[in-house]
Amino acid sequence: MKVQLSILSKHEQELFYNLYNLYLYELSSYTREDIRENGKYDMGNNYLYLEKEALFPYLISADSRIAGFVLMCTPPYTPKGIQFSIQELFLLRKYRGQNLAAEAVRRIFRLHPGSYHIEQLANNQPAVSFWKKLYTKLNIAYKEELNSIEMDGLPGVHHILSQTFSV
Repeated sequence: MKVQLSILSKHEQELFYNLYNLYLYELSSYTREDIRENGKYDMGNNYLYLEKEALFPYLISADSRIAGFVLMCTPPYTPKGIQFSIQELFLLRKYRGQNLAAEAVRRIFRLHPGSYHIEQLANNQPAVSFWKKLYTKLNIAYKEELNSIEMDGLPGVHHILSQTFSV
């Protein structure tokens, strides 16, 4: 399959919100988040991805079909001394296991070389496994930390794995 990346525009807001709601649905098995009364998850401030120049919402397409998204940040939305942070990576189930996410991330790295910070919920083993396999495949040396945090609107304490590296 041919993978394409394109920046989401403001006129694709509904598409972005629909995809993001699917992403939150999948994450809910790790975050224990409940839907709101309107049947959707709390989008938080993710509308900012369509408004701020330091935020890069990429749409992932496979053979010209919508497959998912990558949300990337630059300063001031990254940890001090870090140029880029991939905040969210999501592929529709239909497209998983076909190397599309890895190809999308490789393209991001080619478009934006520099220092990176990436986080996963520690209990989200598919995400943790994906990133560690990708680092190995791309021969990326990384530093890893485990932190415990409380997340706005989510019950309990969440353990977060984070990696920092340069490409």
